[in-house]
Parts: sequence; structure tokens; C-alpha cells
Amino acid sequence: MDFSMLVCTRRKFLRAVVATFAMTAGVMPAAHAEGIQAQQIEVAQRGELFHLNGGFSIQLSPTLDDALRRGVQLTFVQAVEAERERDWWLAEGLSELERSIRLSYNALLRQYNVSLSGVSSAHESLADALRAAGDLRDWAVVSVRQMKKRSEYKIYVRMYLDISQLPKPLQVNALASSGRWQLDSGWLERTFRY
Repeated sequence: MDFSMLVCTRRKFLRAVVATFAMTAGVMPAAHAEGIQAQQIEVAQRGELFHLNGGFSIQLSPTLDDALRRGVQLTFVQAVEAERERDWWLAEGLSELERSIRLSYNALLRQYNVSLSGVSSAHESLADALRAAGDLRDWAVVSVRQMKKRSEYKIYVRMYLDISQLPKPLQVNALASSGRWQLDSGWLERTFRY
């Protein structure tokens, strides 16, 4: 019992020492850490279809930012799953959709390019390009024909960096150092009724 308390105290002490050292050395992490975070994602009906609106905020790590500027194309995937809740049985799956967004940098033109479903857009700054890459506006995900009235539905949304689309040498590096290369929002759940 005393030994486990000693180990726990030692860990807390080491964390405090590292935190104090980081604060005095000026190496505290930035307020906006890298990653992908959902922002105001909503489900709205328009005609015969339910659409997603909102988007994701994307912050690249310094490693990903450097790779992008050196010509490595980054591929993000937005995934959606929709299901109908049932009282006495498992939820009924309605749709599973994915779409890829490609982000690249053209050093000659000093422009960032975002490509989604064959449509490309050019952006002067990385912030604008990341905003365009994280946009979910008007993505039709479920048809009314698949649904039953007076039922509850759930939609799960996720966005992540697809490491399998990186060049092979970088894939190995990405798997070995997961913190710098792997971005994932995790699944976000939205509930609505029809």
C-alpha cells in the first residue's frame, strides 16, 4: 500500500517538475493545439434530403505543415453514418458515406489547392484552405424515402487525415510517430426526429 502511494506521489512530482520546467523555458503548447474539432454541425431537411451543415476546424502540426509546404498532398476523409433507433432491436443502418478532400500546396504559385469531388479551389492562405477543407455545407446524407415518420434518428460524423494516402516512406514515419501525423476528430453524434 505504501509502495503504490509512493509511486503515485513520484509521478505527480515528475509531472510538476516537467510542467515547471516547460513554463520557465517558454515551451508551453500553443493555445490552439493541432487536431480536428467539430464546429456547429447540424442536420437540416431540404426537400427530399437531409443535409449536414457546419464543419470542422483543422489545425496542422508543424510536421504536417512542413510536409505540405514541401509538396506532400494531404488527404482528409469526412465520414457519415446514419441510423434509425428502434425500441426492441438494434439500430437500423440507413447510410454510410465518405468523401475525400485533398489539400496541396503549389510552391510556384504560392497557393493552396483544395479538391473535393473533382472540384478544386485555390486559396492564398493556409487558414482559408483549411476552412474550405473542413466545410460540410450542403452535404446530402439521408433521403426521406429511407425514413419512417415519427422516428428518432442518429447521425455520426467524423473527419480524419488518411495516412494511407501519404507516400510510402512517410506512411512508415506516420505510423512510428503517431502524434505528429495522425489527426482525427473522433465520432460526433447528432440526434433528430422525422
